[in-house]
Amino acid sequence: MATTGVSAQHLQEVIKFIKDNPKKAAFVLVEQDKKVLNYNGNQLMPLASAAKTIIAIEFANQVASKKLDPQQKIVVSELYKYYVPSTDGGAHIAWLKSIKKKKGDFVSLLQIAKGMIEFSSNANTEYLEDLLGLANINRNIKSLKLKEHTPYFYFTAGALMTCLKPENIDEETWAKQLKAMPLEEYRKKCESNHLKLKTDPAFIKTFNFKNLSLRLQKIWSDRLVASTTANYVSIMQKINSRNYFKAEVQRTLDQIMEWPMANPDNQNAFRHLGQKSGSTAFVLTDAFYLTDKKGGKISCAFFFNNLTETENAMIDRNFGDFEDAIITDPAFRKQLISVLK
Repeated sequence: MATTGVSAQHLQEVIKFIKDNPKKAAFVLVEQDKKVLNYNGNQLMPLASAAKTIIAIEFANQVASKKLDPQQKIVVSELYKYYVPSTDGGAHIAWLKSIKKKKGDFVSLLQIAKGMIEFSSNANTEYLEDLLGLANINRNIKSLKLKEHTPYFYFTAGALMTCLKPENIDEETWAKQLKAMPLEEYRKKCESNHLKLKTDPAFIKTFNFKNLSLRLQKIWSDRLVASTTANYVSIMQKINSRNYFKAEVQRTLDQIMEWPMANPDNQNAFRHLGQKSGSTAFVLTDAFYLTDKKGGKISCAFFFNNLTETENAMIDRNFGDFEDAIITDPAFRKQLISVLK
């Protein structure tokens, strides 16, 4: 693909932003197992939904060890316990629509894991965190040799907690309390909310998106699971190597991570293509890997954080083209390397 005209101009805008905002951006690119670009690769940043990749890895581990049957059926209403409207950009409903399922229908555990990665359903994520066990998910941080990675806690419950302001205090006081709250206490409160979601159907009705102001969303965003682009490139390399994980684990991971391969154009161009991105009002993250038809391999991760509304809109608008240019245009990759090295 040649990046010409308006598209090329917009991509230059993204590159300039990365170069001009080193505290807001990080980028690591690996070609054929050689790290050709490391721009702030060790900078700890919120992952948003890119963090779901390690949950997918633990899912594949438990399938391989026969702890889970990927074809086990779960009623969709179980997932709705963790569905908080307006907090996932319509992801959960889009997933259900894609597989033509409603509340009373059944889906397989594998379908749930696929919905977590391809559509980024937070409800599916929360359900799988519960099923797999947070301790088991967190063990992957050590086994994958990730040096900078904060512990996992419950996804939906975090968004829910920030908006559950006690009635007797104003938002400013609540924001200060949340900011001052030690992370360990914050995670415990998220766990408490998770248990309420699981056991009390009325609890979800206490949520009101109007109470989740941008100020509170920022606190939630800042406290999401965090890691580095260097770590997430290393995870992409491990999956793409085809020899790091046991064959049974790899087989399940391919089914979950390589959802872009459903596209006939990708089937024509690649042997493997897997991806997971994430976003909040302040964060945009992406990690992907590919093996082309000639055996060429690329792994890449780029993260943005602390974005203003205008910056977020600009990057989000060009996100797909930027990723596509990295994947398909060697000249664009060379330019990135020369500008950001």
